[in-house]
Amino acid sequence: MNKLIIVTIYILTCFSIAGCTSNYLDYKEHIETTGRYNYAFYMDSWGIGDQGYYVLQLEKDINPKDVYVEINMDGINHEQQDWMDNRTILFNYAEAGYHYQNPNIKLIDNQFLVFSRGGYFYGLYDLKTQKDTFNIGSPWNEFIEKSGYYSEKINREKEEKEYTSWVEKNIHDNIRKYIRANK
Repeated sequence: MNKLIIVTIYILTCFSIAGCTSNYLDYKEHIETTGRYNYAFYMDSWGIGDQGYYVLQLEKDINPKDVYVEINMDGINHEQQDWMDNRTILFNYAEAGYHYQNPNIKLIDNQFLVFSRGGYFYGLYDLKTQKDTFNIGSPWNEFIEKSGYYSEKINREKEEKEYTSWVEKNIHDNIRKYIRANK
């Protein structure tokens, strides 16, 4: 049996029988700055299909490794969801299974916080202006909507090639241009 199915069944059984809770956010890394905030990167721990990625702006007194957003079979704790939403500066998810490899954040020139995955820039937060300059939550859906391309149910290689080209032109290259123009 597929390992993912076994793990999913195990998790659902645990939560339904025992009423378990877990942390919705899976800490990956953080960047400490000299400014008012630190920036932490998390993946949602319940991303069975399309993986979600969160970059949170955290007050200096919060240890990014200790952030806990409770989730159970009823969903995310509402107060903690609000807390998380108020600190989320970049959100993205890897729909269609493309470009999910090596997700990370990096700080460029002590001003530009960049989220990347699959070797492409997907999100940019400008620390100087305190704005999410590029932040498309669902890039694949935007690709389908704006490119005129329709989903390939049969030829996934063709779809990935088209999507990659679109991401490079419409997100990755635009983030690079913005950084060069605003140094």
